[in-house]
Amino acid sequence: MAKRKYGIDEAKIARFLKEGRGEGHGVDYLPWLTIQDVSSSGHSTRMSSRVVGRVHHLLSDIETHAFVTFDWSDSVRDIREQFPLDRDETREIAMEMGVKHPNDPSSRCDIVMTSDFVLDVFTPAGMQMHIRAVKPSEELSNPRVVEKLEIERRYWYRRNVASWGVITEREVPVDRAKNLLFFHGMLRLDGVETPYPGFWEDRCNRFLHTLKQSKQGGTLRGFLRYLESAEGFAAGEGLTVLRHLAANKRLDVNLDLPYSPLLPLDWISIPGNARRDAMGQGGSYAAA
Repeated sequence: MAKRKYGIDEAKIARFLKEGRGEGHGVDYLPWLTIQDVSSSGHSTRMSSRVVGRVHHLLSDIETHAFVTFDWSDSVRDIREQFPLDRDETREIAMEMGVKHPNDPSSRCDIVMTSDFVLDVFTPAGMQMHIRAVKPSEELSNPRVVEKLEIERRYWYRRNVASWGVITEREVPVDRAKNLLFFHGMLRLDGVETPYPGFWEDRCNRFLHTLKQSKQGGTLRGFLRYLESAEGFAAGEGLTVLRHLAANKRLDVNLDLPYSPLLPLDWISIPGNARRDAMGQGGSYAAA
């Protein structure tokens, strides 16, 4: 098998431009870099989005944690990752700063710089653009890293964006990110084989109805076992439904407490809009 070439040269840049990389919005956006374009040590991830409805290419664990946090926000309307900056302009800024423009170490070709995330955020003042660079905190002591970030900051300053900032692992709460990743794995259930159409929606409604009728006592594990013993859930189905409902915000969850089956049942609750969906026939769960 031929070894993949990750370097950048003028021919690859021309190909990316022809492919429309960095263009579009929402489901039509194509990131400048995908996980196939960068050397990976196992930390690159493809993830679908609750908000945008497409697959996103995330190149580090910190990017992944930041992404699920953005995707959870009701005010974020679009997430564009690996967003390309105009190369002529970043060259001009680098020259003004008296620093070297980033280039490929092998080809010596000036690369197209990217911003890790461009976010369209709805605010009372209207839609605003927020830019976030993602870096491990330890890299911020590297002068060359700081120079590159300053080129990026000046680039967006010229465009009067609402905000530009740097996210490190310190800005993304670990427990919150882990919970969101845990839920995200069940964001969609359409690929799971079921005995009849609408099976998972039936399970979701039964879960919500039973939770609504509960006295909010006991633990998550006790509630899930009740679903199996009294509501006809197969082993593991209750947890699948919990994750799916939480991922789609049909359950309210305390994200700052890491998931454990021993958590009290009131770790989850039914938001107002989901209560109207909690219909159907089902028993009442009451913990001993």
